[in-house]
Amino acid sequence: MSARLAAKRPVGQDGTESGSEALAMRVVRLGGGPARAVAVLGLIGTALLAAACTVVTGGAAQAPPRLEPKPLIGEAVTRVLVDDQTLSRILNQPFVIDSRLPARFGGPEALQRMGQPAPDECLGVAEMLHHSVYGASNVNDVAVEAWRHAARPVQLTSIKEGVVSLGSAAEARALFSRFAQQWQSCDGHTVSLPDTVFRLKAEITNVQVAPSVLAGTVWIGFERGRAEPTSIPAGRAIGVRGNCLVEVEADFFNASVRTLDGSSVTNATAFDIAHLMMDRVSALS
Repeated sequence: MSARLAAKRPVGQDGTESGSEALAMRVVRLGGGPARAVAVLGLIGTALLAAACTVVTGGAAQAPPRLEPKPLIGEAVTRVLVDDQTLSRILNQPFVIDSRLPARFGGPEALQRMGQPAPDECLGVAEMLHHSVYGASNVNDVAVEAWRHAARPVQLTSIKEGVVSLGSAAEARALFSRFAQQWQSCDGHTVSLPDTVFRLKAEITNVQVAPSVLAGTVWIGFERGRAEPTSIPAGRAIGVRGNCLVEVEADFFNASVRTLDGSSVTNATAFDIAHLMMDRVSALS
């Protein structure tokens, strides 16, 4: 070997050839050729990379600890909400901001407060983001926005979406678990809506529970004096991701739902929007 090649040979801290390069040169000397030496170096690099992704504890290699996503707090919470262009694309109809329900952002005071509700655990299914449902929770931030249909004929009259950030992911999961139990027990029940001039009721149907999303259909109608077919359907969904809970209400024209597959349509719409919001929580965390 020439002095020039020897001068370029990688060396370790003790002045000897580095282990991987020495092994590759040995392959060349034994007749393996440069191509075989490159292959050896590739295998060594792969092994070193795998070793770098493990933690040795008590002589045994283990995967590194999984990093928890950072909590979503402050104005970043508002970026979880879906804009009108995205809603129009996924729901195949145009939407505009609903000026009757101004967007809200703040702390627990931004939760909905419509009178003093009766002690009914099913109110959290019928009413979106009601303060009595979140009252005992460690709520950090609340963001709410509403959209209405921009043209007719359409299936959906309006979309309401909200996100609540809590102190930790563990608190969010615990609250979601409590909601899941409540929603299941409320399937088929009717609840009176608080502080409504027209004395409205909400019938809860078709509740579906998944590991991270709840969905159901709520039929809003008059408590008495009107025929049941006048009830207006709304799809409801709650999802959990990180330290956030997302809520969705999708209000439908009565006739459009009754000519389709009823609750499955309303559930799927709210479910899809909730999942999109959950993905945004992940992207921002």
